[in-house]
Amino acid sequence: MMLTEGEYCVRMIPLPGDIHGAVRLSEDGFANIYINERLSPEARYAALRHEIKHIERDDFFNDLPIETIE
Repeated sequence: MMLTEGEYCVRMIPLPGDIHGAVRLSEDGFANIYINERLSPEARYAALRHEIKHIERDDFFNDLPIETIE
């Protein structure tokens, strides 16, 4: 699955500890991508790319353990 404009929203928020980013999918497939605002610009971009890869690989719809997915 490739994301196109209008299928996702990126939000910069303070996240705890070493969490760089997270994704929450709505029932209709819209992706809310949360990036830790405490990261450097370079780390924010890397976190965004990481979260987008999860969406593109459909990691939310398989039975693999989180350790394997990450």
